[in-house]
Parts: sequence; C-alpha cells; structure tokens
Amino acid sequence: MKTIINISAVAVCLVAAPSPCFALWGIVPVSKEVAKELGMEVRTSATGPNHVIVELEFKPEGEFKGFSRVDMRIGLGDNPPVTAALREDRSKPGRVVVSFTADRGQLDKIKLWVRVPETLGGTIYDLRVKDFVEVKKDN
Repeated sequence: MKTIINISAVAVCLVAAPSPCFALWGIVPVSKEVAKELGMEVRTSATGPNHVIVELEFKPEGEFKGFSRVDMRIGLGDNPPVTAALREDRSKPGRVVVSFTADRGQLDKIKLWVRVPETLGGTIYDLRVKDFVEVKKDN
C-alpha cells in the first residue's frame, strides 16, 4: 500500500512540476531615431569632470503599456556580469523616468533594457547608452 502511495505521489509531482518554458523574448535594438519614434527621451547632464547623469523617460502606453521594469546591464557581450533593475520615478503623471550616474569612460559598457512582457515572452527594447551620450568631457 505504501508503494502505491509513493508512486502516486511521485507521479503527481512529475505531472505538476514546472515544464520547460517556451516563452520567447524578442530584443529590439533602439537607436536615437527609433527612440524618438517610440516616444523615448534620453537626457544627460554632467555631474563632475568625469561623470554624467543619464535619464530615460517614456510614457507607459502604446508599445510600453504593461512594461515590467527597466534593467541596467553593465558589461560587454550577451551575458554581462551585472544587471540591476532601476527605480522608477512616476512623479510626472503619465510618465516614467529612470536614471543613473556613471563614469563617462564606462558608458560603452552600459545598456538599458525596457522589458514589456506579453502572454508568451515579451519584448525587450535595448538601448546602448553610448549611442545617446556624448562621451567627451564637458568644459
């Protein structure tokens, strides 16, 4: 009797256990032109001789309706060593703003991913920060 119960329990676990995820996340590279079309605005301001504040602002509607978060990815390649979700500022009604401060020399290693989940996967809008920022020092 115990054997039947044990086999039944294992069978239930195997059936109820999570199966492989077949969700697909599409990555859309975002240039300055594409960002403008999507209603995204990237602003920068100097904060010292070697650092810059980078802000990304967009409306959570249209393509971005239901977005889940904005990740900052630091590192080169497809598997960067650092990924962190940025805190959202929603103090302006109908707008989302995220920001960070970075050394100008590191901007070529930073990407922002705006994640918009859908039923099976979703879309990631990939912004390479160096494409939006003048890397030379402000005088």
